[in-house]
Amino acid sequence: MKRAAMASMVALVMSLLGISVSSLVYAQSPTITPTSTPTATSARPAESTEPVAPTPTDTPIIKLTPIIFETTQPTATQIPVFSLQPGTIEGSVNDSAPRARYRFDGGADQGVSIVMEATSGSLDPFLYLFDSNGTLIASNDDRAPGDRSAAIVLTLPSDGAYIIEATRFAQGETLTSGTFRLTLTLSGEAPTDEPSDPFARPPSFGVPYDLIAYQDIGLGRVNSTSPVYFAFAGQQGDLVRLIVTRTGGDLNPRVRILNAASTDIGRESQTRETESIAYATLPQTGWYLVEVSARGGAGSFDVFLNRLANAVLQVGDPLIGEFTAESPTVAYIVNARIGDRITATMFTTDAESGVAPQMELLDLNLRQIARATGERFVTVRADVPRSAPYILRVSNLDPAASGSFNLRLSSVPANVDAFGAQTVSYNDDYTGTITADDPVNYYRFSGKTGELITIQMEAAGAASGLAPTGSVGTAPALDPYLILMDTDLNELIANDDSGGGRSARIVQFRLPKDGDYLILASRSGLAGGTTQGDYILSIRAGAVRLTPGAISATLQWTGRADMNLFVRDPENRIVTWSSPTVPSGGYLQIDSNTGCGTPSDEPVEHIVWEGERAPIGDFVIWAWYQASCDGSNDPESFTLTVRVGTETILTVQEVLNAGQRFEASVRVSSEGRGFVINSGVFTQPSAQQSVSEGGDPLIRYGDEVLDSLNNDVYARFYQFFGAQGDQIRVRVERTDGNLDPLVVLRDAADVNLPGALNDDASVDTRDAELIYTLPSDGQYVIAVFRYGLRDGTTSGGYRLTLERIEPS
Repeated sequence: MKRAAMASMVALVMSLLGISVSSLVYAQSPTITPTSTPTATSARPAESTEPVAPTPTDTPIIKLTPIIFETTQPTATQIPVFSLQPGTIEGSVNDSAPRARYRFDGGADQGVSIVMEATSGSLDPFLYLFDSNGTLIASNDDRAPGDRSAAIVLTLPSDGAYIIEATRFAQGETLTSGTFRLTLTLSGEAPTDEPSDPFARPPSFGVPYDLIAYQDIGLGRVNSTSPVYFAFAGQQGDLVRLIVTRTGGDLNPRVRILNAASTDIGRESQTRETESIAYATLPQTGWYLVEVSARGGAGSFDVFLNRLANAVLQVGDPLIGEFTAESPTVAYIVNARIGDRITATMFTTDAESGVAPQMELLDLNLRQIARATGERFVTVRADVPRSAPYILRVSNLDPAASGSFNLRLSSVPANVDAFGAQTVSYNDDYTGTITADDPVNYYRFSGKTGELITIQMEAAGAASGLAPTGSVGTAPALDPYLILMDTDLNELIANDDSGGGRSARIVQFRLPKDGDYLILASRSGLAGGTTQGDYILSIRAGAVRLTPGAISATLQWTGRADMNLFVRDPENRIVTWSSPTVPSGGYLQIDSNTGCGTPSDEPVEHIVWEGERAPIGDFVIWAWYQASCDGSNDPESFTLTVRVGTETILTVQEVLNAGQRFEASVRVSSEGRGFVINSGVFTQPSAQQSVSEGGDPLIRYGDEVLDSLNNDVYARFYQFFGAQGDQIRVRVERTDGNLDPLVVLRDAADVNLPGALNDDASVDTRDAELIYTLPSDGQYVIAVFRYGLRDGTTSGGYRLTLERIEPS
């Protein structure tokens, strides 16, 4: 232990002097004979991965350069001041060094958050903030009653350098000492004169593509198993048309227009086998993906992209449009705020045209909010469920007729006071109920620039580890949904499901300005949802407190990446975002950026086994960079920390590339001591391994999923929660290609249920269908394979549906 303490002290001194230390540090421990890590017995296909040599780096995450800063504050000796960038740094306070100073540069009206937390000893932290003239701006002892950590959160008054002094609270002759963690965060920067260019860099859609612009022609060749992709940039409201024409072979083409979430936003039509046309109204300014595939055959093609119109519909502006045989449907973008009551009115110009008008108001997922038809006049009214762009789709139901129409949009703005929001405070819990008659509850709180908040909404009973599912014949138990807005009703961030559970959680979001904020607590689907029940809402300020335990692993990073922590216990059960608990007692306490749906400003993931004794055996830990949330695919720095009890046995500071996985392993002995048996290697998982081991997406009764299988990915997995006695139908239908699907139902341990397998639903189809009665409450896994798995020869797209069969 003395050797470990000496090593830690040397590392601390070197970092304070600005000397690079190794990016991989682990505690000294008695010499043991390493053994190979057991390979998990998995029922899932997974390609083997070759380790990738770590990329060496000599640059620590926070680099300190000693400088001398002249201050008017009297000191007995000159105190060095270290240059500090946003991030986290470790330090110490004792009798020989009672204070440490750091300098950072800030701008006027920029939000700053400084937090000093004791990490060892008796230290009672105290913070001062000075401007460049040495004038005291702020100080803090305890950030909250009972919390001795110090925190300063404010808006900077001017441009220039600022000095942080990290010290200790002094009371009489009682002087505390110990190590600390200092975290600096800058946010809320004043807007620049030059807005960022949304087209500066095309995103990574996860597939190779060629760029195409309006009025351009692209070329390609496609067969039944290998789609071809193009990417283009467009403005909100652009009405675009894509024409794909066969130029060789026997290709019968298909074309789709996808947004950044891979959702099909277009409408395809085909009048002859050699050509396919798709139309779309772009819901947001940004990049879009074009997918050209084959309905049948193979061959070469060209694709032509053009913009037909810019179709943002403004309140009060009259608009004249026209239905033709080629364009029986026209779509417009409507920007609206939650609670607005909007009315769209249209009428055909010629009463004798024969046009049969219809109007639909849709969200960006093409879910219908309102619909109306008429002989000549049509009016659609709706209360806007959330602040967002919407699609107003105008159609002629008699394609043989043609003619012009007039369209006008009006709106009654929402009255925020009428929401009846309950005033709430930080660090308290609140209860409420979502019902069919009252599907939305509002809460209001006051916040300041740079404050870090975490909001969680969970169904009553979920906190105890239960997964509420509801009973057959009753409304399903509550599936919570959270939205955070400012008082102008601008939507800041939202969350439906946190990882593999149904609770909604917004993790460590940094408030952009001083003022009031609104929380919308509802259910998945909002007013159109079907679940209901009681819930608990919690609001926490500051960094989430990580739960200590017998063994824990913590992953931290700084960028907008979906990076995930996985821990496999000695029983070969894995804790991760999609399976947050395991029978041995391990659980995922905090999850960040899963699916890039709710990015955190300070992402962290923490897996822990509480108690005094950890399970005996080997634990395998993965830090996996699964997706880039901003489309850049830039490398991301991370810190991985593994603790057994109070002892840190492994600390890794490294960089991962998109798709890479860092793998380490530790062992807990029968005496409860922890040892490192593999300090870490980098691997590049295969496409199938990413699907088999990367976590199973959550689906619900009534959901429909579109996916595909091919030579690279020949098995996919989905999870859902069900109740004992539920009779379910799982159906997998081929949508294109020659896919021969097979479906299997498994329990939470990935064990096939008796008789829960189907290849062909009947002798007349290759589609798979399974009807099964669930034996117990809990989690289940649906596995979709192609017949023959890796050795199979079929491939193509499929539609997966899951439904609960109501009793007759």
